[in-house]
Amino acid sequence: MRTLPPAVATAVHVATLARKAGRPIPPKVYAVLEAAANPWPAEWLLAPLPGDPIRVVELFAGPGGWSEGIATVLGVAVDAVGVDISADACATARKAGHRRICADITTLDPEHIALRHTQAVIISPPCPTFSPAGKLSGLEQGNIEILGHAIAYVGEAAGYIPMDVCHDDLEDGECDCDPDDPDGKGCHGDGFAPRSGATWDEVREMAAEVSDPRIALMLEVAIWPIALQAAGAPIRWMAMEQSSNLPEEILDDLQVEFECAEWFYTSREIMEAADYGLPSRRKRVYMIASRRYAPTVTRRIRPLPATSMAQALGWQPGERVNTRGNRPVDPATGRAKGGNAFSADGPSWCLTGKSRTWKRESDGLRLTEAEAGLLVGFRRSYPWQGSRTSAFQQAADVVSPVMAAIVLSGVMGALGEALVRDYLAQLYEMDDMLAADEYELAT
Repeated sequence: MRTLPPAVATAVHVATLARKAGRPIPPKVYAVLEAAANPWPAEWLLAPLPGDPIRVVELFAGPGGWSEGIATVLGVAVDAVGVDISADACATARKAGHRRICADITTLDPEHIALRHTQAVIISPPCPTFSPAGKLSGLEQGNIEILGHAIAYVGEAAGYIPMDVCHDDLEDGECDCDPDDPDGKGCHGDGFAPRSGATWDEVREMAAEVSDPRIALMLEVAIWPIALQAAGAPIRWMAMEQSSNLPEEILDDLQVEFECAEWFYTSREIMEAADYGLPSRRKRVYMIASRRYAPTVTRRIRPLPATSMAQALGWQPGERVNTRGNRPVDPATGRAKGGNAFSADGPSWCLTGKSRTWKRESDGLRLTEAEAGLLVGFRRSYPWQGSRTSAFQQAADVVSPVMAAIVLSGVMGALGEALVRDYLAQLYEMDDMLAADEYELAT
């Protein structure tokens, strides 16, 4: 763990004494902490006291899907800070009561001294390069190889290459240490080879040659949890979400890095949101890695009854949704070419930024920002910020709070299924009974 500068160490000591005594931190002391912790909360330099919630870093945090899943669906208190590059998404999350740092994640140091007490990391890298809605450049073999090579170097940079692996790469006589020493000593006292000396910026540079820089953001899934571990943080688990198209090779590379760093268990699963009571389709792959125990992604949740788009929005049966305006009719089928309409009597198609053009065929009524959020599991009163285009893009990109709760229920020890069922019932069966200001009481 990095050593605190003397002035910061003194400030931490004084602030800790004040907090234990139930007194406010002196302003001059707080100013020292604030400057040292920037951009993270000043209080994060202090060790948690007994009973404090765990500290969670959310990366590519968006408008608050994971945050809402934890706080509103599971009802678990955490001390979380999210990071996202979108000003509108950060504004939405802040308006909903979630802390955000608006920044490029690749410019931040995962071993920052303010993160020394972090216990969990949640990561949702952008999916357009892997998703069918994008250009699929992330599936090109050249890009997979570049990304995989960079991921494979994370453990070496963090000092988590096991000695037996290290010695396998050496010729006889190149190293005179004993990798089979009964005391577990080799070149490094903890059974690992020393850190390579590469900075995290240099590791990120290894993936710079991919054809789309968004592909390289998958590297952060390995960097942040393992870098925090190397820095001495009491990291317990990591959760990730990505397009279900993410290549198996990348998932395998991530799993290998966690296993080499002695993370006890890694689990991944492809899940369809409509199978868990949501009224819109969204297939994603979720990964959980844990250092201490073996949760599975859906350990406490079974598939839930389906909810139709019409039911969720309070529409009458038989409604259809037009997604692309008036298009030529195919004489062979009698339907518009290009698949521009679907029935609202089942789950809706997966939302994208272009869902802002969806309208009900019976009267031309367009989907609202609140309805888009409702389709992906947010309460109708969720405070979407920015333009209509921006709000729809946020709803399209976000992790559903329902899916977040399902995935995290195992690592958070929550009664996942009962809480998710209750939340869905309030969201889609009781919504018409509740005014916006009453909704907070219900949830």
